[in-house]
Amino acid sequence: MKKFFLAVKKIEEILLVILMIVMCTIVFIATVARFTNLFIISWAEELARYCMIWIIFLGIGVAAIDGEHFSVEALDLFVPKKVMKVIRGICAVIVLVFSLFAGYYGVKILAFQISGGQITPSLNWPMWLMYLAIPLGLVIMAVCYVYHTYTQITGKEDKKDEKELIEEGEQEV
Repeated sequence: MKKFFLAVKKIEEILLVILMIVMCTIVFIATVARFTNLFIISWAEELARYCMIWIIFLGIGVAAIDGEHFSVEALDLFVPKKVMKVIRGICAVIVLVFSLFAGYYGVKILAFQISGGQITPSLNWPMWLMYLAIPLGLVIMAVCYVYHTYTQITGKEDKKDEKELIEEGEQEV
């Protein structure tokens, strides 16, 4: 199970790096070109915005795998471990319910965009590609957050560290 989530994390991280490079490069080139009056890239701002949207929704999954979302860590110091397990469980349920609720409406919006055939103004890409980030990111976050909480509550975290699992995965390939 841990290998699966590490693979998901690795794929998301690669996509995030690619999107960030694309976004920064196009914004830099468009800015320099505009201020030097060489040329204007009319679609640069739109592409940067869509890259940022995808970075946000893919990034929440990466953060959920490691449990890096906002939390009050001071509670660990003052609350007994059994109570913390209950609190973590309640938080996981709230995150799961919110993610599935928002993901459900994200799918409805996505279906509306697919049926409407709307395209982006400058890039002329199907708009549903941008809205796909919402349900995809939220479902990944929900599954990863629940898994992370499960490993915290049960204490069934793998004793192998991340590097060992990645090395094993590379040897199998």
